[in-house]
Amino acid sequence: MSPASGAAPLLGLYRLLLHQQLTKGRLVLTGTLSGLALLVTVLIARNALPSERIEGTVGFLSVFGLALMVPILSLVLASSSLGQLVEDQTLVYLWLRPNPRWVLALAAWLASATVAVPVSVVPLVVASAIGTGGDGRTMGAVAAAMALAAVAYTGLFTLVGLLIRRSLIWGLAYLFIWELFVARVGQGAARLSINTYPASVLSHITHIELPQADRGFAYAVVIPLLAAALSVALTAWRLSRADVA
Repeated sequence: MSPASGAAPLLGLYRLLLHQQLTKGRLVLTGTLSGLALLVTVLIARNALPSERIEGTVGFLSVFGLALMVPILSLVLASSSLGQLVEDQTLVYLWLRPNPRWVLALAAWLASATVAVPVSVVPLVVASAIGTGGDGRTMGAVAAAMALAAVAYTGLFTLVGLLIRRSLIWGLAYLFIWELFVARVGQGAARLSINTYPASVLSHITHIELPQADRGFAYAVVIPLLAAALSVALTAWRLSRADVA
């Protein structure tokens, strides 16, 4: 089936999967994390010296935003995109439709990213504005880095949700053990960490040095996009070989 002929099924599946993303629990989680980000940046703005506000805000958002808020929200949203259907044993109804598997894989990722990007970017950009007094460079850097991270993480966790039962628990283990610990103590591990690439984008634009954020700018942009594309391709491949009935 050509891409053009797959457009209508893609839109239908996208709308269906997008609808299941918006739940009360996820809105509460988003509000809680956003509130914490805003609260801390208010404290930074009030207590830090003017010359230290940008560096303090970027340092905080690189940890809380890139290492915690964005990946956790992406995990919660993306792992359930197909994972919830697997748990409910309803994936078979979508799997049996006469559509290419890439259509279902792409729709699942798009539905997750559609929610994850704005709920990650908007509150963190507002937080950066509060912490820096409206510094445009920092706000733009935060928007770019957080969006890039959300795109990559939703791709990865869409695949994880399909492959692994209880993917939320395993995803959290990956984030806290690999991304927050192992990848921060060695250059080799850091290169296999999604976090270091958007962090490098944040560092390049703001000219503020961050831990393990030493990737070249082009690589820092391209690698997360490639990770998302590869994850979607692997999701489609797995769907084409899965026995979900």
